[in-house]
Amino acid sequence: MKQTLEKDHEKIVWHAPEFEYIHKDLEWYWTTLIASAVLFLIAIWQQDLLFAIFIVIAEALFIHWAREYPRTLKFMIDDRGIEIGHIKSYTYVHLSGFHILTHSDHGELILRTKTRLHPYTRIIVVKEDIPDIKAFLRRHLPEIEYEESLSDHFGRMIGF
Repeated sequence: MKQTLEKDHEKIVWHAPEFEYIHKDLEWYWTTLIASAVLFLIAIWQQDLLFAIFIVIAEALFIHWAREYPRTLKFMIDDRGIEIGHIKSYTYVHLSGFHILTHSDHGELILRTKTRLHPYTRIIVVKEDIPDIKAFLRRHLPEIEYEESLSDHFGRMIGF
């Protein structure tokens, strides 16, 4: 992962992928197709046409999302808030805290939002830049404890 970091007293700017891409080989695709086929056959056996249609649509979306590569976005942290590309921005009023996870090759900034529908936003950061980002954010937000959810573990397990 390549990331550039510009920092001054007023803001921190960097470019990074919007999500961590995990390569899926041919075996991964066959596994999802077989699992979907089994569920589809069970739905037909149960005479549940709606579930069968759902399985077909879900598998098509699953394959589409699996092949999607992340865009490189510009991230900016300043005294007003956090900007994620031209897609989303958060003022500190809309955030309740942050946590930084460290993985083997990169870090992950996790923002706790005040919305119930999407309570966490994840941003990829380079491990070496974590102290600067943490120090800047501590001026505006409390550092919180974050426990990975079951969906986080499941997503990592299946390669998303």
